[in-house]
Amino acid sequence: MLDLNHILLFIACISPLVMLGQTLRRGGLFRAWRLASLAVLLVTAGAWLVNPATAGFVGGGAWLALLLVPAIGIRKISELSSHQRYARARHWATPLRFLHPAGGLRAQAELLRALELAQGGNFSGALAVLAPLRNNHTNVGRQAIAQTFRLRGEWMNLVGWVRSEVPPVARRADFALMPLYLRALGEAGVRDEMVLEFATMLTAAGPISQPAWSHQLSLVTVLAFCGRLQNYDKRATFRKFPQELRDFWMATSELAAGNLSVGCARLEKLRAATGDQLLLSEIAQRLHGADSIAKAPLSQPGFALLHQIEQSDRPAPGAFGSETKWPTTAVLIFIALNLAMFGAEVWFGGSMNPVTLHRLGALEPWSVRFGGEYWRMLTALFLHLGPLHLIVNLYALFVIGPGLERIIGSVRFALYYLLAGLGSSTGVLLLHLSGFSRPEQLVGASGCVMGVVGVWAGYLLRHRHEPFAGRRLRNIVLIVVIQTVFDLSTPQISMAAHLSGLVTGVVLGLLVSPRRAQG
Repeated sequence: MLDLNHILLFIACISPLVMLGQTLRRGGLFRAWRLASLAVLLVTAGAWLVNPATAGFVGGGAWLALLLVPAIGIRKISELSSHQRYARARHWATPLRFLHPAGGLRAQAELLRALELAQGGNFSGALAVLAPLRNNHTNVGRQAIAQTFRLRGEWMNLVGWVRSEVPPVARRADFALMPLYLRALGEAGVRDEMVLEFATMLTAAGPISQPAWSHQLSLVTVLAFCGRLQNYDKRATFRKFPQELRDFWMATSELAAGNLSVGCARLEKLRAATGDQLLLSEIAQRLHGADSIAKAPLSQPGFALLHQIEQSDRPAPGAFGSETKWPTTAVLIFIALNLAMFGAEVWFGGSMNPVTLHRLGALEPWSVRFGGEYWRMLTALFLHLGPLHLIVNLYALFVIGPGLERIIGSVRFALYYLLAGLGSSTGVLLLHLSGFSRPEQLVGASGCVMGVVGVWAGYLLRHRHEPFAGRRLRNIVLIVVIQTVFDLSTPQISMAAHLSGLVTGVVLGLLVSPRRAQG
């Protein structure tokens, strides 16, 4: 049986160590993440010395409060800010100041307060709040300078400041500044430089290295000033923008495409409907400069580069390619089957009852070897030892599976899932026959899940030139290392099942090609 205290203890140790490794040579806000990680490790170690039986719960609580919640909160703040929902973003930032040791969060809350004041019409108050935050050395300081130029409508000055004071490496790594700089280039009429800057950023880092909110806002800005946003209008990512913001950028795109009457009419309608004083100010600027936007087309090389960006662009996926939060067909079916079998376990005597598990088809090497009950190699894949075991496996499938299914198709995904599970069962049996493994009874979908990880690895090795392949492979290596450490530290876990499923999946993945696009 999986022990919740043991799992939380493992998370409280491994997660901070991974964070320390990722931020070791980085400065700025990353120093705060290192401090938070060290704090979690110290709390966990202290709890272990006092009472190992509860150390996981104490360390897990520290991990939740100091790492997980701040990480989710900071991402939410960035997403809300990119949608100009400054009041809601500030409400997230204010309590996070007490959980995370980053001084930048306190400055970020002040920056958001300034923008909230501007939306309410208090521009002088907003500029006064921004003034002490301004500096060229921190992300928030640079944002404060850029937002000051924005509130004053001094876009050309913003361009000049970035060119003279912010090195290219720094501005392309400052994901909040980049969309503002691209917008300043568009407002100043230097469209070719705007497209080139965005393309250079994508080439240097790739959209997967740029947070999704920054990539989406940068792309919308570039497409709007080039009169090409109409091609992006149906994207789910653009639909997440507030309606007022979508109308503003769509009107900008219409003006840039030469549809002056349509663009101006949309802006006039928006001006009559909105109460956002900052947006009203920018609408007035846009209407005043409508002719100049229409008269600043891209050059032929610039248009060719933009076309290349449009052709290669795709929604920035998660670590395993999931572009939406919804699971896919085969993943849903397997989740439902596992839940149904768990219900049967509870109904027929309990998920912890070895007699019940035997009757429903747990993998028992002796029964397979001497009783010829080979069907157990399949049925065991849908049984679980307790609710925690079920939740862990189904959550992993939910996270890792959909991206792969979208690439290879539901039928092949289902086939490979089952084949990996059978490979996992076969590996356990072979190791048992060889005397290297002595399991009495095995259940669980983890062999299948590790098989999905293996298929991902094999596919990415074969198609390693695809976008995002390198980062996904690094994620897979990290998963395998963490899973191996967890297996070694948890006697109840079958490493043989996991490694056999993984190897089977890698072999299958090397044979996989993407499914053909429909239509």
